[in-house]
Amino acid sequence: MIRTFAVLIALAGFAATLTAQELVRVVRLKISAGDLATGQAAAEDHKRAKGVDAEYLSAIGWIARGAEMLGRLELADDILRELRRAIPAETAEHLSAYGAAIEVEGRLIHRREGRGAALRYFEQQLTKAQAPSLRSRIGKNINMLSLEGQPAPSLGGTALTGGAAPPLASLRGKPIVLFFFAEWCGDCKAQAPSLERVWQKYRDRVPMIAVTRLYSTPTDEKPMTPAEETAKVQAVWKESYAALADVPVVIDSDAMIRYGASATPSFALVDRRGVVRHYTATRLSEAELSRRIEELLAEAE
Repeated sequence: MIRTFAVLIALAGFAATLTAQELVRVVRLKISAGDLATGQAAAEDHKRAKGVDAEYLSAIGWIARGAEMLGRLELADDILRELRRAIPAETAEHLSAYGAAIEVEGRLIHRREGRGAALRYFEQQLTKAQAPSLRSRIGKNINMLSLEGQPAPSLGGTALTGGAAPPLASLRGKPIVLFFFAEWCGDCKAQAPSLERVWQKYRDRVPMIAVTRLYSTPTDEKPMTPAEETAKVQAVWKESYAALADVPVVIDSDAMIRYGASATPSFALVDRRGVVRHYTATRLSEAELSRRIEELLAEAE
């Protein structure tokens, strides 16, 4: 009995240590199961042990998002106030939590005051944001409210193979699939097999363009030069997206921000007239992507 009790104590201590080291991961898992209470408890334990650090703030940012999605608006408000007190302005250290606060506040405004008020709020925040990741995140929220039905923003930057990006206008008359990815993104690589099957099915009728940006910064532990990171993107595309070898890949930070590709993969499906008809900041199943493409193909020019 004593030995069993000792083992339980040891396991409890291990679990507490694991929670402290991987708090955000634990919180996200609990949110995905709709278990906000356990996520909150984990965050509170971390706060008591380590104080209000970057990991704690990131974790409660996720809890605030979960609370808003689940309709727990008072909880979302409470966490939002805590985030605003702790992070009154954009900082590199707390970029994730600061972005979560903007996202949650905008979505609460949408619930309470409508689409127009939410768009005005997000657009105001976009004018002040500096970091590309934050600007992309705000852009994603703007696009979720307003991009569908609008002309597709143009692409700039450079093609991975050199030269200019293929102009969207040159593809007018056909639906277009825009695939936004990051070379380090596990979900993007997991999307690759189904995306490749869809591409092989529709490639003669539906052009596809993949878009990414360079993510390395001077504050990284081992920052890459633009040339090094471009080479890394080329290598990853060749290895992980082999069946998409002839899909143009564009490196364009402005497009990633304009299309709100803070979450990767993201998709934008453009109709024959150059209008965005579907926008999502998540993975798509093979069946869903095929269905969306079929809908666009069925429309008359």
